[in-house]
Amino acid sequence: MTEKTSTWTARAGLIALCLALAGLPGCGPGLNQQRRSDYLAAHPEIDPSVRALIQDGRVAPGMTRDQVLAAWGSPPSDCPRWHSNLMEIWDYCHHPGRTLVVFDQHGRVSKVTVP
Repeated sequence: MTEKTSTWTARAGLIALCLALAGLPGCGPGLNQQRRSDYLAAHPEIDPSVRALIQDGRVAPGMTRDQVLAAWGSPPSDCPRWHSNLMEIWDYCHHPGRTLVVFDQHGRVSKVTVP
C-alpha cells in the first residue's frame, strides 16, 4: 500500500466514523425525529420559525437551551463544555466538522460555529 493510498484510507475511515456518530440519538444533530416531535407536541406555543428549525434538526441564534436539546439532543458526555457568567458553550465534538453552540447570559443561542 502506498503512502497516498494509506492516507486516503485513513481519511475515509475517519469520515465514516464521524458520520456514524452524528447519527446517534442524542449525539449532535442526529436524526432523532421522535425527540423533536415529542417536544413540539408539548409546546404548541413555539414560534413557527423556531418550530421549523427544530423539525429540520437545525439550531440558530435566539433559540433556548431546551429548543437546542429538542433539535440536537445533549452534547456527548465526552465533549467539553465551558461555562462563565456571560456565556456557556456546548461542544458537539462528534458532529462532522465539530459544532459549538454558544449561549448568552440569558440562555439563548448567540452563535453556532464550526471552528
